[in-house]
Amino acid sequence: MTYYNSDSSPIQSPSRRRFLQYACLATLTAATTKLASCTGPQQPSAQGGDGSSGGGTLRILSWSGYDEPEIIGKFEQDNQVKVEFKTYVGGEQMLQFFNQSPPGTFDGIISDGEYVKKLMELQAIDPLNPSDFPDLASFTSVYQKFPGFFQGDQMMAVGTRFGNYGIAYNTKFIKPEEVTSWNFLTDPKLKGKLALFDWYLPTMGNASLALFPNSPNPYDLSDQQLQQVKDWLIKVKPNVALITPNVQDITNAFINESVIAGPVGDWIIQNVIADGKTNFVSVVPKEGAIRWSEGATVCSASKNKALALKWAQYMTLPETQARLANAKAYKGIATNTKASQFMSDQEKQLLGYIPDKSTSGKTLVEVQLDRTRARQLPVNQPEKVWQDLYNEFKTS
Repeated sequence: MTYYNSDSSPIQSPSRRRFLQYACLATLTAATTKLASCTGPQQPSAQGGDGSSGGGTLRILSWSGYDEPEIIGKFEQDNQVKVEFKTYVGGEQMLQFFNQSPPGTFDGIISDGEYVKKLMELQAIDPLNPSDFPDLASFTSVYQKFPGFFQGDQMMAVGTRFGNYGIAYNTKFIKPEEVTSWNFLTDPKLKGKLALFDWYLPTMGNASLALFPNSPNPYDLSDQQLQQVKDWLIKVKPNVALITPNVQDITNAFINESVIAGPVGDWIIQNVIADGKTNFVSVVPKEGAIRWSEGATVCSASKNKALALKWAQYMTLPETQARLANAKAYKGIATNTKASQFMSDQEKQLLGYIPDKSTSGKTLVEVQLDRTRARQLPVNQPEKVWQDLYNEFKTS
């Protein structure tokens, strides 16, 4: 199968179920430069003044899915506005798009938790007032004050959904008792049968958990431990058939059985299950798994700040998050605990809003949240060191 390198040029996908291939952070200069697209003095909006009246346009940079009519349509109708989206894959590409855009291009951002920190450092996004988000009271406790979305006590982003990078597998070929540990991925019987989502942070984070499951932060590694992470991944490499940031390529590979497992998590494999393929499962190994977190932010240079704030508020509503959790692009778990009230029984079953048989009084979603660790940026080494080691693994 074709390998997709993370430093190749981004390509626009033709449908919502195909993602953009993202560029490596090594090609970016945004890390040391204030983002042009989200900085500078606020200017009056060309349409609708501050954006609070109808008839304007809101521009959002986000992961795929947020642009689906089932999710954004009601906001557009209620506010008589048009929301335009530019989608990306990975925080590196998000920063690249900002750096290449004129000031005020984007009004809002859906950002991963660890990249909210970068946006804060660049003064690219406005602080948010928790009192503007009454639905925060219904959020799961982890996301009421998620560290990735805060700068000290100041909220900078509000959570929209999360998920994990556990092990997905085909039950036709693999028994549940085999998939209890990350070391399952090194099993020789899986040679040429694994799929990986092409991003160094989740892949290396999970490898860190495989080796150091008791570490409070999988990204806080010594140089020696980081080398061990690369060595462990190289053990897995003979089993890898596909490395790609394209979700549809991964789902197709699972469906046609050219791959039968991979650390791609629930958010990818649930699309396959939703399409009627019931012989697929995703589990969090005993060592834990990396969790991704997405949140809404408001750009400092937005010309439509009032409307951008309305959009961020809209993204916290349980009805909105119920639809977002079931997006066609990929699935996720709502940060708002009331979202499940707006889901069908089939949707609840798919996403895990059902009792966990092994844990009394908790749902599968709650257990997943307990057993996963937030994806973060490297603590002790420059990001490029991690990226270079990841590329060495891919080319080994």
